[in-house]
Amino acid sequence: MGYGCGMDLGLKGRAAIITGGNRGIGRAIADVLASEGADVALAARDRRTLERAASQITDAHGVKALPYSYEARDAASVDRMVAQAAAALGRIDILVNNGAPSGGFGPSVVALSDDEVLENLDAKALAYLRCARATVPYMRNGYGRIINVGGMAMRSARAIPGGMRNAAVTVAAKVMAHDLGRYNIAVTTVQPGGTGTDRSDIFDWQGQGYRRVGARDVAYVVAYLASPQGAALTGESISVSAGTQT
Repeated sequence: MGYGCGMDLGLKGRAAIITGGNRGIGRAIADVLASEGADVALAARDRRTLERAASQITDAHGVKALPYSYEARDAASVDRMVAQAAAALGRIDILVNNGAPSGGFGPSVVALSDDEVLENLDAKALAYLRCARATVPYMRNGYGRIINVGGMAMRSARAIPGGMRNAAVTVAAKVMAHDLGRYNIAVTTVQPGGTGTDRSDIFDWQGQGYRRVGARDVAYVVAYLASPQGAALTGESISVSAGTQT
């Protein structure tokens, strides 16, 4: 079952890399972009789930959907994944940085280790930067979109490692937006709230906000940002939280 937007966003014939595209938010984003006619490269560690997701997307939407296993903490692995995807798809127009382990809630400041902070920054902020660095040369063709999936930890005061890494992602995106605008590359960040995926019921929600955000809610926002219509939002950080208070 697809997550299509049901509207023409002008993405037909575009090519996208979605990290963490094998499950959850990344899988929903890949499906929505494919429903709009974009070819997609799904990148993550788990080859088996990548292959299954890619096959399902191709069957549902008739576009190219290709699986790539890579290690986000290894710059050489990132470079290789991007080069392979670009060669197979013929172009890269869109990068969705989504693949990162959960940051969770860190200990108090006196118990927090340097290694824990550095691990969080490496797994998300630096991983996203590696992917952007590898992808930008393929986007200098008059069109490019980089969308980073951050998180509401950036806007709350609940965990130092999670907050720091999402803040770093957001700041880096704003700097890149300024730097890459000359190439018509727009860079944005979306900050999902507590997000339900296919393993949780988005309507059974007792937390803050009027309901839990679903993976497809985030995917619709990302698809708009990836489209020609989303260009004016470059440099922005957009909450997708259904009214979550911070």
